[in-house]
Amino acid sequence: MNTNMGARQRGFTLIELMVALLLGLLVVAAAGSIFMSNRRVYGASEMVNRIQENQRAAFELIARDIREAGMNPCSRFNAANPITVQITAPDAQFWDRFANGVFGGTNGGRDFVSLYLANGPQYRVTQHSRPDNALTLNSASGIEAGKPLLVCNSDHAIAFSVTGISGATVQHAAGANCGAGFTTAPEAGKCSETVSGPGYCFHIEGVPSAADSLACPRGIGRSPAFVVAPYEARWTVEDNGRGGTSLYRTAQNVRSEVAEGVTAMTVGYKVGDASGYVDAASVAGGNNWTLVTAIHLAMTFQAQRGAMAASDVRDDEGNVLQRTMQDVIVLRNHQDNIL
Repeated sequence: MNTNMGARQRGFTLIELMVALLLGLLVVAAAGSIFMSNRRVYGASEMVNRIQENQRAAFELIARDIREAGMNPCSRFNAANPITVQITAPDAQFWDRFANGVFGGTNGGRDFVSLYLANGPQYRVTQHSRPDNALTLNSASGIEAGKPLLVCNSDHAIAFSVTGISGATVQHAAGANCGAGFTTAPEAGKCSETVSGPGYCFHIEGVPSAADSLACPRGIGRSPAFVVAPYEARWTVEDNGRGGTSLYRTAQNVRSEVAEGVTAMTVGYKVGDASGYVDAASVAGGNNWTLVTAIHLAMTFQAQRGAMAASDVRDDEGNVLQRTMQDVIVLRNHQDNIL
């Protein structure tokens, strides 16, 4: 009886225990391998998703600026139909490039592209019956003294500096401007005078009289006139201070980081109806910025580790994950200049 009881209470043998442990280890190893494989797939997928998200955001924003380059609420102005810069000490480089709508080059071996726009708030001129009168607008909200503005209609565009704001009126006194009166032909020797050239009036209510015509010898606007704030939007790839590079947009003295991990940007320009794209130096060499009709962009995006594991940003060969995206964007306001 005691012999039978002992047989029934016998435990695992050492061999059975070792076999069980081995099987358990095999199961754990298989589960761990599956987990790590899934973890790597998840990490790689997450990195690719982040790269694609950065690509979509970057190309959407830069494409918006490119499409609207050269935009203003009036006719398009160029070398044949120039903007009159009546500011006494203007940023000559800015105004030379503004009429072209686009400019590009390299900085530190990296391509950049600058777009010149006036697509912000538009203020309608409701009264301007004498050249030296303040511009009466439908609203002056957001306009600041000392800032350059552009007043234009379908015939003329004049750049001026704001010298004061009172309600919905904007002053443009001499000193900051070459003459207080608007003119399409300012004379440098008369900048301190009230009128530096034949005066132009942008809007007179009702039917202009003979006296109005005499007061505005350069003419009276026949189409609606608007005031806008012109600016440059420059797109660059620069060091971000975190050991990498990013895509930046600088506009109206505000520099914004648009997309992290952009390591390279190549910009090509189509001149007129040419079949290919050339670099900025070729466009500048022929002085053909006004003839640029489309831009070819290629940007390389690299995975950023952030809070992810180091292995998540690398492929099976140990290289950092990266993708290059290309796109062609048409400049809507340059299509009238196709060769």
